[in-house]
Amino acid sequence: MEQGVLEQLLDFDVDRYLNPWIPHNRLYILPKPISRWLGYRSEPAKEPYQVLQWPITFAATVAGLCLVGGIGNYAPGITTWHPPVVIASLGASAVLDFNTIKSPLSQPRNSVIGNTLAAICGVCIAKLFQLNSNFNNIQWVSGAVGCALASWVMSLTNTIHPPGGATAVLASTEMHVIAMGWRYIPIVLLDSVLMVCVALIFNNILRQYPMYWWSPNNTGRKLKQERREAKEDKVAEEKRVEEGKRPAKPISDTSSDRTLRRELSNRVDFVDGIEDVRIRPYKIQLPHHVELSDEEIMVVERIQERLRTHGEVGL
Repeated sequence: MEQGVLEQLLDFDVDRYLNPWIPHNRLYILPKPISRWLGYRSEPAKEPYQVLQWPITFAATVAGLCLVGGIGNYAPGITTWHPPVVIASLGASAVLDFNTIKSPLSQPRNSVIGNTLAAICGVCIAKLFQLNSNFNNIQWVSGAVGCALASWVMSLTNTIHPPGGATAVLASTEMHVIAMGWRYIPIVLLDSVLMVCVALIFNNILRQYPMYWWSPNNTGRKLKQERREAKEDKVAEEKRVEEGKRPAKPISDTSSDRTLRRELSNRVDFVDGIEDVRIRPYKIQLPHHVELSDEEIMVVERIQERLRTHGEVGL
């Protein structure tokens, strides 16, 4: 087995395989009154004073938990499933979704997918342990195994959401949840989505949420282009070495070049429908047909840095 393949297996990252197929962020296409409430900003948002954040966090927490609690207690159809008054793990989700909103653990992917995967793991383990006639005396073991499985699955899928551990434990230890069985999963999914919707409304009043919807790294076409350029650079470098034009770069230098290229790509957006280069203090936009070398991008970066230094609005 090649060393590169072995390293990928030992340091497995599902995003390495998923991100090329995830569309890159296109929220900039939407009108600002819409994109703002979905977390898009043309430049990094400045955090408001803490004393201004606290009342919004308080109101969002009350609104979010009352919404999911009201649906669980009064929504036709759902009430026949006899869910718990409020799924306890949602209290922990509320702290993440409405308070520590910059944490990767509170982004929509983690809050919704992570919590739902945890519910699936918890119910599966609970059903398995219920095959034992002595289930009432081993619920605590079932809860521990369910939590462990949920933690592993969330790690595997890059959707770690700490309240998911409690979500999985409840499937084995809370009588209302045990009675619901598989119906517990859609309830957790629905409640998690509703909590994120409330977070979008309240958090974007003064702050920015989410920081990203899927990943902070490049996805889709941008990632494919980045990988293609890295591969082309490697082939060209090997060809130059074979022809004896110049010695090979040290491995550390090659890695540094790839890191620099990735960092520059993260700061430049290729936008449809424009014909000019737009440089703003915190954003660079280029037409899709324009291709700049690393040196040219660094020149643009220097201009952008000067704009930030002198407080200019844009260029």
